[in-house]
Amino acid sequence: MDRQLARAIVNKLGSTGTPPEFGIEHFTVGLEPYLKVLEDEYLDGILKYNLSSFKLITGNYGGGKTHFLYTVRNLAFKHNYCVAYVSLNPTECPFDKLELVYKGIAANLIAPRPADAPTAVWDKGIESVVRKWHDDQRKLHDRTDSLRKYLETLPTTESTSFSNAARGAFASLLAEDGEGFNDVIQWLKGEDVSKEVRAQHRISERIDKATAFRVFRSLIQWVHAIGYTGLVLLFDEAERGMSISSSRDKRRALDNLRQLVDECGNSRLPGAMVFYAVPDENLLLEGSGGVYEALKQRLRTTFNETNPVGVRINLEELGIEPAEFLKRLGARLAELFESAYEVKLAEAKRDGIVRALADLAVSAFAFDVGYRRLFVVSALDAFHQLRAAPALEFGRKDAEKLLRITTQRLEQTDKEQVEKEEF
Repeated sequence: MDRQLARAIVNKLGSTGTPPEFGIEHFTVGLEPYLKVLEDEYLDGILKYNLSSFKLITGNYGGGKTHFLYTVRNLAFKHNYCVAYVSLNPTECPFDKLELVYKGIAANLIAPRPADAPTAVWDKGIESVVRKWHDDQRKLHDRTDSLRKYLETLPTTESTSFSNAARGAFASLLAEDGEGFNDVIQWLKGEDVSKEVRAQHRISERIDKATAFRVFRSLIQWVHAIGYTGLVLLFDEAERGMSISSSRDKRRALDNLRQLVDECGNSRLPGAMVFYAVPDENLLLEGSGGVYEALKQRLRTTFNETNPVGVRINLEELGIEPAEFLKRLGARLAELFESAYEVKLAEAKRDGIVRALADLAVSAFAFDVGYRRLFVVSALDAFHQLRAAPALEFGRKDAEKLLRITTQRLEQTDKEQVEKEEF
């Protein structure tokens, strides 16, 4: 593989243990059965009949949820879906405030990208998607009046304001009116715009808690109407807890989630698939009252190869023993490392490092660091040591020491990140 790509992946994984947004397929292990079912049954299956679906992803903190979501994103691109990966958090994007969730989606919306350009800088955001929509249509229509007629025949979304804003943005690009485009695109991003802009483009709504769900559905309808298969939404509760700060906010967030699950059963979300990743499903389901019971009923079924209609995908149950999983992952990491540094590690020593770390990492105690993440960072550190000293002897005590040091470093990094977010 490309040396620079391999080095970028190794650098990201070795520093934090978290996956980069690119090259994810080069170190994916154990997800193949899940991914094949998702592709066959959904992305290349029922979603193309304008249906929609919801899946709940569970796994420990550092247990591969973000990696899984990135892999799904790449599969979605392959089948011509727009994708938005949204990291939920208590300050900027809590799920109890759908108007902020919409802003997160609009800011992270990506049109399909070719698989053969993994290192390209991706333009994100609804502004980028509108520009691509305009550019693609200009290639199909050689006359301005033909483009205007195309705009007029475009299906109207549930929110007329959304349709008018999208058409207004397209028309501004067509007229080469950069200032007008920037004005109307702010509304599509979820920002406030002036009365004059709203009047000019016949936008009667603000995007707030009363209209957010309707605008959210309209975004999905618009993406489908402009030629994409649909929209795949990847919500990642990336914090150790939930993106909700109080019990009242949590009930509101869970009610929003329940509504979203229900919406995925009707035709108002054509070609949409929603993935919601949490570190612990009990954060959603522990509690009493109607909203908890309603969610439990909707999320109780388990997704697997024999039950593709199930809702919950548990990344801790891949059908591979944890130590064996880490050994397979270690082999992929070694290939990456060798490509990155154009070196051939001594096979026996390399495999010995992987075995020693894999066997110990599974049982290593780390309060907030998943054993997979701990293994990844430690293994790459040990590969660097072996590259520098090919005669390196790496035994059990060396593995224990490295895992202990890595745990302390990752916990300190996480602590600093939390303090930065809080203050």
